[in-house]
Amino acid sequence: MRSIKGKELIYTICISYSVINIGASIVEAITQRDVSLCSNNVMMLLWTGIAVFVLSIHPLFEQVSPLTMILVQYAIAMGLVMLTVAIGSLFSPVSKGGYHDIFLSFTIPYIIGAVIYYVEVFRSVHRQNRLLDEIQMQRKEEKNRRA
Repeated sequence: MRSIKGKELIYTICISYSVINIGASIVEAITQRDVSLCSNNVMMLLWTGIAVFVLSIHPLFEQVSPLTMILVQYAIAMGLVMLTVAIGSLFSPVSKGGYHDIFLSFTIPYIIGAVIYYVEVFRSVHRQNRLLDEIQMQRKEEKNRRA
């Protein structure tokens, strides 16, 4: 078995922690221990899934400007988060000021994640454009040699 190195180590730790944390949350929910902690962990997982999903559908918004795309995606994500809270409030009350806290708890990590995500997307697009330019220049050179 090969050893885990570099980024793979970080990914493995994060994935393992997530799996263990979610597993523990499910066990706590089944055994009825500290349900508020369990609910928070499950909600954070759900919100993380929403954020990742909404960011990943950016190709659907390629026809609009990048700023509009980012704002629309954030609005969709925040709407879905607030919907999950509204549905969750049917089972467990939301504290006074809870929606404000949820807004901040989601918005700050979302912005950080979105910045990282879009920087990587734009870097990838720039890299692909540069490769395309190189291919086009090579074809031009080949045509010039043949002529």
